[in-house]
Amino acid sequence: MKLFDILSRQQRLVYLVVALLSAAGIWMALRLPSAIYPELRFSRITIVAQGSTLGARQVVFSITRPLEEAVSIVPGVTRVRSHSIRGASEISITFAPGTNMDQALQLVRARVNQVQSQLPPDLSIEVEQLTPSLFPILGYNVEGGDPATLYDLARYEIKPLISRVPGVGRVDVQGSDVRELEVVADPARLAAQGMTYAELADAIRRAVTVQAVGRIAQDYRQYLIVTDQEAHAPSDIGAVVIRGGLRVRDVATVQVGTEDHVRIIAGDGKPAALINVTRQVGGNTLALADSVARIMETIAPSLPPGVHLKPVYDQAELVREAVRSVRDAMLIGAALAIIVLLVFLRHGRITAISAASIPLTLAITVFVMSMLGQTFNLMTLGAMAIAIGLVIDDAVVITENIARHLRLTNDRLQAIRAAVQELIWPVTTSTLTTVVVFLPLGLLQGVVGQFFAALAATLTVAVLVSLVLALTIIPLLAEQFVTTHEAETTTAGPLAKAQRALDALGSRYERALASVLHHTRRIGAIALGFVIVGVIFMRLVGTGFLPEMDEGAFVLDYFTPGGTALAETDREVGIAERILAETPEIEGTSRRTGAELGLFATSQNTGDLVARLVPRNKRSRDIFAVMDDVRDAINTAVPRLHIEFVQILSDVINDLAGAAKPVEIKLFGERLDTLEAYAAQLAPDLESVAGLEDLYNGVAEPSPELMMHINQAEADRIGMTPEDVGSTVSAALLGTDAGEIRAEDRPVGVRVRAPDSVRYNPLRLRALPIVASGTGHVTPLGSLATFTPTQSRISLERENQQQMIALTADVSGRSLGGVMTDVRRVLRAHPAPVGIRVVLGGQYESQQEAFRALLLVLALAAISVCAVMVVQFESFVEPLIVLLVAPVSFVGALALLLVTGTALNVASFMGLILLVGLIVKNGIILLDFTRLRMREEAVPLEVAIREAARVRLRPILMTTLCTLFGLLPLALGLGAGSELQRPLALAVIGGLILSTPITLFAVPTLLVAIRGADYRLR
Repeated sequence: MKLFDILSRQQRLVYLVVALLSAAGIWMALRLPSAIYPELRFSRITIVAQGSTLGARQVVFSITRPLEEAVSIVPGVTRVRSHSIRGASEISITFAPGTNMDQALQLVRARVNQVQSQLPPDLSIEVEQLTPSLFPILGYNVEGGDPATLYDLARYEIKPLISRVPGVGRVDVQGSDVRELEVVADPARLAAQGMTYAELADAIRRAVTVQAVGRIAQDYRQYLIVTDQEAHAPSDIGAVVIRGGLRVRDVATVQVGTEDHVRIIAGDGKPAALINVTRQVGGNTLALADSVARIMETIAPSLPPGVHLKPVYDQAELVREAVRSVRDAMLIGAALAIIVLLVFLRHGRITAISAASIPLTLAITVFVMSMLGQTFNLMTLGAMAIAIGLVIDDAVVITENIARHLRLTNDRLQAIRAAVQELIWPVTTSTLTTVVVFLPLGLLQGVVGQFFAALAATLTVAVLVSLVLALTIIPLLAEQFVTTHEAETTTAGPLAKAQRALDALGSRYERALASVLHHTRRIGAIALGFVIVGVIFMRLVGTGFLPEMDEGAFVLDYFTPGGTALAETDREVGIAERILAETPEIEGTSRRTGAELGLFATSQNTGDLVARLVPRNKRSRDIFAVMDDVRDAINTAVPRLHIEFVQILSDVINDLAGAAKPVEIKLFGERLDTLEAYAAQLAPDLESVAGLEDLYNGVAEPSPELMMHINQAEADRIGMTPEDVGSTVSAALLGTDAGEIRAEDRPVGVRVRAPDSVRYNPLRLRALPIVASGTGHVTPLGSLATFTPTQSRISLERENQQQMIALTADVSGRSLGGVMTDVRRVLRAHPAPVGIRVVLGGQYESQQEAFRALLLVLALAAISVCAVMVVQFESFVEPLIVLLVAPVSFVGALALLLVTGTALNVASFMGLILLVGLIVKNGIILLDFTRLRMREEAVPLEVAIREAARVRLRPILMTTLCTLFGLLPLALGLGAGSELQRPLALAVIGGLILSTPITLFAVPTLLVAIRGADYRLR
């Protein structure tokens, strides 16, 4: 019993199953989470230790090195990189691909806990696995008031409402001023009482601590006994008795103030509080953004007069635009493919049957995607858009063959049965060749592997579903609706002209093939010429890593020279803010100074600006032109401000992948001054490299320090150690925590410190009274210590426990490969001195690793395709001949990339891999029919292949044109997010355009040359 007979008998079951699966797909499409990228897991863990007051060099020895040594022995660690600055250390740990990161996170935390006792006290240590959920998908400015009020509104009123939204990960609030109760102790009065700042803080803390001291039963009720010492106002702190009836207000002024300024937060150049919202893993970006927007609309009327909320970053907008653009690309591609079908098939009914495979395939694919845990994102949606031209191929071949058999016989059922049976094997194997090219993608690791695993999985599901539908529902629909009328030749109208042209084309192709079948050398020479041209194109085409896209927002990272005061940094960044405000394409900004987007250790002279652009349809320039214009303006206006531009999502992905910059030159050596001298030698020539922007030579500018040298003998005379003196000075200058007051539902920290007139005046610092806590002896600080101005490096970099500096740069207006060629030329012109090791890192290193892996995948894909064809043809000759077309077709792909100015990057490389599977489909359709005629009619090879060429020309052209027109909207790069799929679409289109004539002429010619014209099947 034939397959069609089984389907015809169970057609109601087939219809029911397809209908149920399609309905389930539509249902899931309305509920599937949407995000910009697939859920990504990175093999990196970051440790941020901050809270110390040490300089960068002391941080290395006291914090960084102990942590580095502790985590380096965790299994799976491949790289440990650290960044040490004043008071903080950031350590990035990279693990081998495939490492269980949940277990690795536990082990790292355990190792950190083991060494924490060796680290400075009061050190705050965060250990987090780096995931996209650490970075915000939404950002709001709270503007229109004083900074402390804005922070309180954001922290205590808005944050709790957002935190309860399903799918929200973290809600981070940042502000310039955080309220604090200041206990400003008079140094003389405090010294007269023989008290230190730490003792005063301890006395306050003990006095306002609330304790549960017991329980008592009375009148059938249980009472909890609680000390009523809770402080609610500054006056409560001032009334605290500290010694012998003396109260806090007698030795200090108690006032509401703010924490010391270590950061500045601004929105549109004015004071603001920033609210950043992250997404949980698996959360729906669109639903989350809509929920938060509704909350903000509800809150807005209740805000104090003049205070308002302004969105500064909304990833959901990009997701919506990307979904719309991919949807439009799918609809346009499907419409173009259907027009191609109509031209070839001539009748609307049989065209509709073939076209029915598109919506059915997409609906069922969505259902299977949901079962596999996939989401709607740029990669899965792009895969579905790419699949438009592929999923229709099998249905086209089946319906065309049914129409051909209807012209040969009047028995409809027999025609459909024979047509389906004839193509079961070739259609299955040709589809499997598309599937098997994706199997080696499992070897890809890191960002590239995770990005394109989602694309490959979706494409694989789509083509397999289309194969099943082509062999089941399409024949049943043909049986139900196709009559002999659909097989008749059209005699009138524009379709009749197309029919006559196609019939003439078939005859011309058969005659042309006959004329070249015996000119093997000529065909070989042409193929060799194409290969030579391809080698030339390979040298001319630029190379890159991941495609860049216009995200509608960018980050301007900046830093001023080392040791620049916060106020001066604020002034210089204010100029940059004004330039951004005057740029017509920018509608809003948010700024952090002394803080950054994400999990980083940040100095006070460092920060970032997030700029949001107006929608793409309302601006004439793309984001890259805007960034170039702003870069030139800021460099001219504020030359001391070092700036670097990056788009937000690109920044997130590169940070997570450990390759923050496209260009990175790492210099390793024992002597830091030698490394800096060599870096300074390289910098001028690197700056002259075309396309290289925002160069940072890696030399950390010196930062001023006031070294306090304690006379140990003098300190010992009054019963103190150098550590005691240092702690006393620290308590006076930085302050000491003294508990909190509880005003309504908001805690406010209490801090004891010296007056600003002492803290910020170096001359009065020497007169600061130092009280020996044991003896009460009072001595001026100037008698115990001397102060020497000096300079030290503001930051220090290390990798794998080796000292390092890194020269970094961005790339603009030129391919990464072209820039790196010139960079290597500069390095050759300036050989590294003895003792210095040079390593190229950054995105270039990631690109090289990805290209090596993709070349392996390409080779394995070719072997997999060959294996499928060997099973079908039971020979190595036919598979090898068909595969010889692949290298020639790559010339077409490279030519189109070169013409359109598109780099050979990971996406276009994926197009070459997909091309391998698509190219052989036409060869299989042609050679399988050849063998069928040789087997059934016992004709020689040349006769069979000429007939196969005439009969199979139409389905080959139909499937090729459907694929080309289905990919055309993606190749045009219309809409947001299309930049990711455009290189892939261009590579496939260019390859197919060249591979089709090569398949139609070179494959038959080579087969006849190898087998012989009179070859027959035994």
